[in-house]
Amino acid sequence: MKAMITKKGWFSSTLEQQEVKVPKIKNNEVMIKVYAVGVNRGDLIKVGACPGLECSGIIESVGRNVDYWKVGDRVCAILEGGGYAEKVAVPADFLLPLPDDIDLADAAGLPYASCSIWIALFKMHDRSALKDKTILIHEGTSAVGALAIKYAKYMGLKVIATTGSSNMVSTCLGYGADYCLDHTLTFFVSKILQKTRLAGVDFVLDYGASNLQRYIECCSFWGKVVLVDLHGKKLTGSIDLCKLERKQVEIKAFDLQSRDLVYKASVIAEVRAHLWPAVLEKRVVPVIEHRFPVNEAQKAWKLFQKNDLIGKIILHMNFDEVLRHLKMD
Repeated sequence: MKAMITKKGWFSSTLEQQEVKVPKIKNNEVMIKVYAVGVNRGDLIKVGACPGLECSGIIESVGRNVDYWKVGDRVCAILEGGGYAEKVAVPADFLLPLPDDIDLADAAGLPYASCSIWIALFKMHDRSALKDKTILIHEGTSAVGALAIKYAKYMGLKVIATTGSSNMVSTCLGYGADYCLDHTLTFFVSKILQKTRLAGVDFVLDYGASNLQRYIECCSFWGKVVLVDLHGKKLTGSIDLCKLERKQVEIKAFDLQSRDLVYKASVIAEVRAHLWPAVLEKRVVPVIEHRFPVNEAQKAWKLFQKNDLIGKIILHMNFDEVLRHLKMD
């Protein structure tokens, strides 16, 4: 089968299409014929392997111990890698169901972000105490940020979102945010405190740590800041430890990609139980900005690394499907 393999170049990783063996499934796995794959920052890290941390497709075969899934089921899944290929073997516990009325290609942009958001907002905290709390979501126009806004509203939170441009404020509000502002403004913190009547926000969801000090200042007493999938990003600036101590703000960080199979399976089960109904009801849909055939993944990576996207990049296995979706868009 055809697969894209990452190779180390002089200055950055490159991708090369190769013929590789079709993987053999284990007793607890299914074989997915890949339809589309979502691009994530973790894809750019693995060298000498086929990248791809999430995909959508059709189940082609099932292992001996798999009884819930069957051949022909439409699914999306988180992966240990290998999504940039025609087929991929996946633990059965890593799958999420897709009915016929959900776009199969667009669904490739849902599983990894959904799992990350679940961990950041709900698995790491007491869910029973979250309703009506206020969360600040960094970069609400990004692919993850847009989903986080929608899921947070679905779960009953009040949402304040930030964006890197005043022109994108209306976009965040359209995703469901109760309030949005440009985080590059000098009066950013005072605006947040004013909006919360000086109480501050209960949670901050951040992907870059570039505004960490300001987000600490935005927090309420005993507030929480969660840093998601930093992948080597470094803190810019300094942290005022006195303010951190005075407010007793808690800072947490996690990386889904590095967790073990059992943990990932537990996250998928919780996402399916608590968040996935919002997807099935079409109250949460991914925001897709660009589409490429998988053999043009290198172009997609270059675009991804600019860090100014307002949606997900999807790689299609079939070039005709790219054209069909472009006409629909």
